[in-house]
Amino acid sequence: MGKRNDREKGFTLLELLVVMSIIGVLSIVAIPKFNNAVVLANTSKIQMDLQTLDTAITLYQAQNGTQPASLSPDLAEYIVDVDKLKPPQGNCFLRSGDTIKITDSAYSLDTNGQRALCQSRPANDFGRADKK
Repeated sequence: MGKRNDREKGFTLLELLVVMSIIGVLSIVAIPKFNNAVVLANTSKIQMDLQTLDTAITLYQAQNGTQPASLSPDLAEYIVDVDKLKPPQGNCFLRSGDTIKITDSAYSLDTNGQRALCQSRPANDFGRADKK
């Protein structure tokens, strides 16, 4: 290797390879962690939404003496913009240990009108698997 001239500025091939290797290793570690965080955020949103809807259903039952027939307009008095409340798209965790993809574009009620559902699953089905 020859002596560098002051006018020749830049990086050597070795320096570029080292930097690219470091970036590659960091991305191998960071991308799965980021994806896991997104799945956990989706799961938490679904849990909170379903719990909020279940609370509104209970209030509706106490006030009207019957179960709501649908989320909107029956629960509009209890939840602001209930018609805009939608599950996140993407994957989420189930307590069984599985991960499912959310494809529904809206929450629904069970056949009795007593619980809110996301893809035919109640709030207590969502979450991380219990450690034994």
